[in-house]
Amino acid sequence: MAITYERKKQNNILYTIVATLLICAVFFAMVVSFFIKAEGDAYEMLHIQTKQIKDDLTLQLKSDRENLITMANFASKLYADGKGYERMFDSFKPIGLFSRIGILNPDCTFITKDGVYDLKGQISFEEQALLGEHVTGRTYSYSMPDEQVVRSSVPIQVNGETVGIMYGIINIETINEKYNNMAKELDAQLFVYDKETGKFIIDTINEKPSELSNLKDREYNDGYSYELMVNSDKGYSSFKSIRTGENLYIHYSIIEDFNWGIMLARYETQVFEETHRISQNLFVIFGVIILIMAVYLELILKNEKNRAKLNSESSAIRHLLLEINRQHENINTALRRIKEFSSARSCFFADTDGEDYYYIKPSLKDKCLLGDERKYFISELFRYAANIHSDNSSTGFMQIIPNSHLLKTNPELYHFLLNQGIKDVSFAIIADKNNHVSILGAINPKKSYEIRKLASDVVICFSIAIYNKKHLNKTELAATTDSLTGALNRVAYKKDILVFDEEKPEDFSCIYIDVNELHIRNNKYGHAAGDEMLIYIANSLKEVFFGQYIYRMGGDEFLVFAKKIPQEIIKQSIETFVQQIKTKDYNVAIGISHRTRNTNSEEMVREAEIRMYEAKAQYYQEKEMKNTSHIDDKGYVHTKTGILEIDTMISILKENYNGIYRVDLDTDKAHRILMPAYLGYNENEEHFSKLLIKYIDDSVAPEFHRATMNFLNYDALKRQLLEGNTPRITYKKTNGETVILSIYRLSNEENSVNNTLWVFAKD
Repeated sequence: MAITYERKKQNNILYTIVATLLICAVFFAMVVSFFIKAEGDAYEMLHIQTKQIKDDLTLQLKSDRENLITMANFASKLYADGKGYERMFDSFKPIGLFSRIGILNPDCTFITKDGVYDLKGQISFEEQALLGEHVTGRTYSYSMPDEQVVRSSVPIQVNGETVGIMYGIINIETINEKYNNMAKELDAQLFVYDKETGKFIIDTINEKPSELSNLKDREYNDGYSYELMVNSDKGYSSFKSIRTGENLYIHYSIIEDFNWGIMLARYETQVFEETHRISQNLFVIFGVIILIMAVYLELILKNEKNRAKLNSESSAIRHLLLEINRQHENINTALRRIKEFSSARSCFFADTDGEDYYYIKPSLKDKCLLGDERKYFISELFRYAANIHSDNSSTGFMQIIPNSHLLKTNPELYHFLLNQGIKDVSFAIIADKNNHVSILGAINPKKSYEIRKLASDVVICFSIAIYNKKHLNKTELAATTDSLTGALNRVAYKKDILVFDEEKPEDFSCIYIDVNELHIRNNKYGHAAGDEMLIYIANSLKEVFFGQYIYRMGGDEFLVFAKKIPQEIIKQSIETFVQQIKTKDYNVAIGISHRTRNTNSEEMVREAEIRMYEAKAQYYQEKEMKNTSHIDDKGYVHTKTGILEIDTMISILKENYNGIYRVDLDTDKAHRILMPAYLGYNENEEHFSKLLIKYIDDSVAPEFHRATMNFLNYDALKRQLLEGNTPRITYKKTNGETVILSIYRLSNEENSVNNTLWVFAKD
């Protein structure tokens, strides 16, 4: 018995020692892992924040350059007009980083608002002109030799000749002040330097910017060196600071467009501040482990009870989700059960495919997140969920609370949550190898443990059920989408105009787009080239009119409905679209109709279509004028007299004409003047437009059908005639014959354009 007791005692001592050693090893491993992770996180955060500052600085410099280009264009116009630059200097106000501007003339005189400086012998105009658009590093001012500045330069050109160089002057103190504040907000040190000279442009440590070479004699940590840092485009480095004696952690990169380098750094105390605090807390935790073990059994019993309740609720929710294809309201019911189980304010589900569902107690509807606020909220959750990664799939759980840590790391989200009365956002995440992420969670749950367990348990089932539901609806999506361009089709168009007529949206625009020369491109390069053209135009429309309704109405016709966008913005967007497709040598005809409040969508479409046809006719007329001789060179007849004189002249010159008709655009009736059988039918027995349609279908070469069909738009013809234009087109017939169709106004009365003469002439 004594031996058995002693052995048990020894065993207990041994178990205690082993347990103590294991606990110490675990704590030591945790502390080390925290420091390693903190170091890795520090480098990653430096990388992210360096990119943020670099992107901001690049955007600012590019924006300033665009402003400088605009001023250079203005200066070139003043120069071409023989005017001085005083008007430009008087109107200039500091913009962006620029504090002032100056112009260098070919004779090396430097003009500023304050005066003219002679720089002969100090600078070569030819060398400066060869630099083109250029941004210097830190250098000295031309007009104030004691002042250090950065100069951005743009040539002033007139007829291809450089007549001056426009400079935008950035004061070193100005750029340092702006980005010093940004570095302070990030709790870091920022350095920006000229790669060519090594001179610091931005230096948040020294009052006067120093040079990169000053870092050469630092004591670099293992794996890092000064040479590696200056000879690499981007990476990490670390050395001991001569100021504090502690390690300085650095991420460096380059600003490609301006040949500048950028470094962001933090001291060791900044990097490991949170880790030291956690380590101290770990030792406190170690002291209460015994107390935790004392209540361990009680927690087990309580957890078993909660687990049984959780399993029951989880099973009921899964059953609801299995039937959502037949009963769509089951999604709402499932979310309601999760909300009630966790005693939360509301419950939500969202995924990266755009699915978004939520449930909130009816009495709390005023606290429901909607519109842009909800988009921002969901986007932030996905940003946090991006920390979940795996080769196959991963699940996880996150909790976001507006505390001091969140205020420091994400102040915008912190204030958003406080303003919305959100004290806790708890959500489960599932991410697959295709980067498809789903989140399920609750806002302000009173039972955090319950929502953690239940949401984590059913998030996979939620994701699968909604994925299946969504893909079962693909047939409906395919029925409303154009297979080639991805735009909406006419089926979607017919459904949507009913909705628009019911909604009556404000600032409603209809834009009708017709692609010019698609048939010619198909014949010349093949249908693949035509398809490429249509796809590019459709994608350009989606980019410029993002979020609006874009339809492919037919082979080469597109339609855009835009809601709540002022007319001037629509016009700017159209100009952007036209310029974008011009880069591919594509051309379109566009018609627009706009209402401050929509009354009839189809009426707007008809109005836009008519204006599109006018633009298309104008395009072909202008193209024809470029490709053919002037009408006087062909000996065509201009007439301002009565019908008898016209008939006499035509009878003499009839060998030059295929057919001539006098057409009333109001009644659509025609009177034959010469060769009445040219169209192939008795025009007195039916409307002239019907004869022309039949003639186009039977006799005109297919690639000219659309262009000639534009002449059936009598309203457009009238507008052109009223403006003093002569509608004209050259086309080919199926037999190879070339014909010129011209339409003349027969009446000199101011508003009378219905009486017209249609001349089909031989080319």
